[in-house]
Amino acid sequence: EIHEQPRAVRDTLLGRISLESAEVFLEEIRLTEPELARIKRATIVACGTSWHAGLVGKFFIEQLARIPVEVDYASEFRYRRPLVDASCLPIFISQSGETADTLAAQREAKGGGAPTIGICNVQGSMMTRESTAGTIYTHAGPEIGVASTKAFTSQIVALALLALKLGRARGALSEEALLSFVEHLYHIPAQMEHA
Repeated sequence: EIHEQPRAVRDTLLGRISLESAEVFLEEIRLTEPELARIKRATIVACGTSWHAGLVGKFFIEQLARIPVEVDYASEFRYRRPLVDASCLPIFISQSGETADTLAAQREAKGGGAPTIGICNVQGSMMTRESTAGTIYTHAGPEIGVASTKAFTSQIVALALLALKLGRARGALSEEALLSFVEHLYHIPAQMEHA
């Protein structure tokens, strides 16, 4: 699975970036550009390795979209009565889409009226069915090893794509900066294979 990472990253990027038009295509996200532009903050919620991917995602979103981001353990998120509303974007990450604490946290956010986005590897999982604003699938393939590798790497790529989409919608990212970032993303699978 360590050696499957270049393929997993390539599959996560497939059809989602364009070098010609400097665009990020996240058709699975059911939020319009104006709705994305109105987002004032984000919360990334996950457990274990997915939580660590969320820490990287925080830096992407804050840097590229210029909005504050919190990263929460799913088990703690629902017990602290989180402040979520339509101006907050809760992002839930789970390789399987069936992590109990993450699902409970997602339901808590939905109860506050926030549009929820999932980042998941398994189509048709509970998290993907309950994500009100859509799911970014990582397409990492089945993960057999307990120590997460390709799922983690693919989650980081999905978060980078979301950050780019948010950044453009909010006017925080120029077309030139987007093109530069997309070009770097495009070359990552080959660089991983080389490494």
